[in-house]
Amino acid sequence: MDKEIVGSLIGCFSYLFCALCLMSFGIYALKSKNPINFWAGDKIPPEKITDIKKYNRANGIMWLTYGALFLSCCVITFFNDMLAGMLCMGLAVAGIPALIFIYICIIKKKYFIKED
Repeated sequence: MDKEIVGSLIGCFSYLFCALCLMSFGIYALKSKNPINFWAGDKIPPEKITDIKKYNRANGIMWLTYGALFLSCCVITFFNDMLAGMLCMGLAVAGIPALIFIYICIIKKKYFIKED
C-alpha cells in the first residue's frame, strides 16, 4: 500500500473520530431532557434556564456544526493532506474560543434567567 494512501487513511480516521465524538455530544444535547453542561464539572439547575428544550437544541446544533467541520477535514484529506491538517489545526485552535464565545454571548445570554 502506498505511504500517501496510508497517511490519508490515518488522517481521515482521526478526523472522523473527532467528528463522531463531537456530533455524538450534539445528538445527546438534542435528546436530553435536562440542561446539558458546557463546562466540565458544571451542573446547570433546570430553574436557571428559560426553555430547556430550546437551550439544548442550540447547544446540540453548535456541537453538530463543529463536528461537521471536522468531518469536512476527513473528506479533504483525500485531496490534500496538508490542507486538511491545517484546517483541522485551525478548527482546534480557533474553534474552541469560537464555541466559548457562542455559548457565553449567544446561548447563555438568550436562555439563562437573568439574575438581578
